[in-house]
Amino acid sequence: MKLSLLFFAVGLILVHLQTTLLHLLPLGPIVPDFVLVLCVYWALYHPTVGAVLASFVLGYSVDVVSSPILGLNAFAMSMVFLAVHLSSRSIWLHDPMSSAIVVLLASLVKGAALALLSAVFLNAERFWIGAFPYIIIEAVIAAALAPIVFALLRRGQSYVERSRVAA
Repeated sequence: MKLSLLFFAVGLILVHLQTTLLHLLPLGPIVPDFVLVLCVYWALYHPTVGAVLASFVLGYSVDVVSSPILGLNAFAMSMVFLAVHLSSRSIWLHDPMSSAIVVLLASLVKGAALALLSAVFLNAERFWIGAFPYIIIEAVIAAALAPIVFALLRRGQSYVERSRVAA
């Protein structure tokens, strides 16, 4: 329970960073998707019902703060969690390179889902042409940052587990 609460608190901090402070970086509209990296970590190493619910809630939190349509990121995070969890059952993923590849693919799945749903609900013609470069760049940035974020999450997890054993 402590570990789930720690990850959810980290997730809320990441939502705050992703929706406010990281927009100050000189990358233009491209912002690293740390919430996606956390959802991939949950799907790989802690696939519980609480993690699914937390992924949905974090996606919805991103929607509330920065999306014109509520539910798009919540749906995308839930879909990413499901896709990563189902694929991780057949692939051995314990080195930084493979986790970065999984985050890259998950980010592409999320970007495609968001672009498709935005095109349907916002009725924007030729939406893919403008969104495609940003989806690719954000996926590459998320994949590059994934090993660092995974290492920090593992460190927090080992700290919680050590404190549980000591108590």
